[in-house]
Amino acid sequence: MRLLPPIFTAQSAVSAFSTDTNIQSKQNLYPTLTGAQLPKDQSDALADELNTLYQSVMDSLGSDDARYIQRVHATVVYSEIISRGLLAAAGRMPSKRSLVATWLLGTSLLSFSKILNNMELGHNVMHGQYDWMQHPHLNSQKFDWDIVCPAPLWQHSHNYLHHTFTNIVGRDHDVGYHLIRVTDEQPWTPEDRYNMFSTAVLAFGFEWAVAFHDIQISADEYADSPDLHKIMQQKSRALFAKIGRQIGKDYIALPSVVAMALGRRSAFSTLSGNMTANTVRNLWTWAVIFCGHFTEQAHIYTHLDANESKGDWYVRQILGSSNIKGSKWFHLLTGNLSHQIEHHIFPDMPAGHYAKIAPQVQAICRKYGLSYNTGHFGTQLKQVLGRIYHFSKPSEKEWQAYVQSMENADSTTHKDDRSAADLEDKLAIENTSGLTRFLPPVVRKAISYAW
Repeated sequence: MRLLPPIFTAQSAVSAFSTDTNIQSKQNLYPTLTGAQLPKDQSDALADELNTLYQSVMDSLGSDDARYIQRVHATVVYSEIISRGLLAAAGRMPSKRSLVATWLLGTSLLSFSKILNNMELGHNVMHGQYDWMQHPHLNSQKFDWDIVCPAPLWQHSHNYLHHTFTNIVGRDHDVGYHLIRVTDEQPWTPEDRYNMFSTAVLAFGFEWAVAFHDIQISADEYADSPDLHKIMQQKSRALFAKIGRQIGKDYIALPSVVAMALGRRSAFSTLSGNMTANTVRNLWTWAVIFCGHFTEQAHIYTHLDANESKGDWYVRQILGSSNIKGSKWFHLLTGNLSHQIEHHIFPDMPAGHYAKIAPQVQAICRKYGLSYNTGHFGTQLKQVLGRIYHFSKPSEKEWQAYVQSMENADSTTHKDDRSAADLEDKLAIENTSGLTRFLPPVVRKAISYAW
């Protein structure tokens, strides 16, 4: 498969050989790195310590871990059943006050169930954290979560691309999700002025962005493959099938069944509860993910070192991630992604162990002079929004570069050197008609490949 090469030139990269991250932080609020941050002997020593820590945890896995994830699964199932019963019953309440109270309780419980399904259960199971159990359902090959993105598409864009090429511009497509500018390695364009609005759209529809994310990535990744259309057709059909199942369940089947059994008011309370719970889950997931990757000191990389060692990879994961402080319940609702640093260095370790090993990881980071970025949720979220707003505006140099690029574009003759795959994509999108013309390009692309 073809990975997109880095296409941007670093404008504010800090030295690849400085190990004093405090100095780096003062030099650059949003650090950009050009290479390894530790000499080879130190990165190798760090890797040995982290490998030993990882192995000690993995060797200790047993019945307690199995019972834990099974309890989480049972909690997801039973909380969903109870919440849907409450939403249906809300429409039959004798007074408006009891209706609202029952609806709020049912919606809150359903939101909890969907968040737990998405974060602590789905995300972690599909990372292979519990494959060692050989459970018939709770394994990375068979489990699928309660969102519109099929598991295989997410595992490709997230488990493989994001966790392998974390925070490398041009290779980690989670850097801005093709929608938001979060680093000066992404050239400024006028569309970036709407960074904050785009972020709001992304947050409210996060499951949809995740669903179509792999389509956008794969169309480029497999552009040179003779099996491009076959691969994209398979992905697109799987995506629309999953979307159909999710929409059918939450917005058609369940409200319809409730309507026939209990009447229109109950159908409306069920439908509105489902819509609200999905929105709450999207907003929460977006917030946790962005707080783990785009705080002020989350480091961005310009390229992948061809000689990157396991120790260098560990360092890149540590510097590119941020933790969130909180209670035990808070960590549960984040799927323990509040320990994003521990997750990125040990993605297949059962997430319940992250809090236990966090002090040891922090001590290792301190020993090797690496920053361990952590803070309370409000602090981290404020930094994320500050970063997004900061990069919505061009610096004077970036504005001049943009103006110059426009002048150059106007003064040169454009040559059509697109690949056959690019032309196929363009023609397929242009041939769409009707309401599909108003859909985002990536959605039209998925539709064109599905048939």
